[in-house]
Amino acid sequence: MLQLLPAAALILFALGAPLRNADVAPAPILGRPPGYGPMAVTDVPNAAGLRPRIWVPGLDDGFDPQGLAFAGADLFVSGYRSDSAKMHRGPCRIYRIDPAAGRETGHVEVPPPCGHAGGLASDSEGTLYVADTHSLFLVTIGRAFDGEAASIRPLILGADLKGALAASGRGEIWIGSYEENRPGKILRFAAAGLRSLPAGSTVTADMATASFQIPTYAQGAAFDADGRLWVARSELAWGYLERLDLAGRHDGARYAVAGGIEGLAIDPDGRLWAVSEAGSHHLTLWYPFFPLIFGIDTTRIR
Repeated sequence: MLQLLPAAALILFALGAPLRNADVAPAPILGRPPGYGPMAVTDVPNAAGLRPRIWVPGLDDGFDPQGLAFAGADLFVSGYRSDSAKMHRGPCRIYRIDPAAGRETGHVEVPPPCGHAGGLASDSEGTLYVADTHSLFLVTIGRAFDGEAASIRPLILGADLKGALAASGRGEIWIGSYEENRPGKILRFAAAGLRSLPAGSTVTADMATASFQIPTYAQGAAFDADGRLWVARSELAWGYLERLDLAGRHDGARYAVAGGIEGLAIDPDGRLWAVSEAGSHHLTLWYPFFPLIFGIDTTRIR
């Protein structure tokens, strides 16, 4: 559920007045800032451990970030465009980013019926997997970013699957659901098996090689080097990172982070990254303002 700003704070926000300033560290936010919003991002829990920080690309165009993945040294973020706080589906896009510089190095449009692009994962063969509510899109990275239209292959998610989030594994792609009133579920599929399917094929739950429950309000997930699953849980007003063990059980790790946290990813050095949609253009009258991609130093969050 989205939460409105108090009236006084809303007036200050609309006028561009700074909110509590998270920019206390010397390192600036990388990338291109949006042409709207307050002077500084909102101070969020565990801010000192959320470094580096990169402005989400495409904010001025109405881009709302959802999924996050690394393929080699490149960082990718998927999402949709919207011009209304009531509109949570729209044209889908994937941005490619140089995480060291925070610079966009290209983008690709994901064709209909994609409307949310809530999950993003990658494999070692140069393929991105975009999980949409009822669809899964396989994107051949090299060809797609060279402009080849045939480089995106759509699959159908069966009625027993919801493509709300995605995670990358070793030769595996995980697809998870979002639930508010009951635990969700995340399922493991062999990446090679998904790549072998012709366009238009249906992916069903009985094709999965494993599954387990994930918490309510799960927005993103990523497996670390030890095989533990980090889960992002959020609404715009709050956000948490939680960790599950190899059996899918909560291991007690729970950390407050930025509200609106969505996709998670692990970089080649094993660092956890996340993206927040809070402050996307169509959500500018909502609080907080933190439309960033950010690394997470898990040794500095409490």
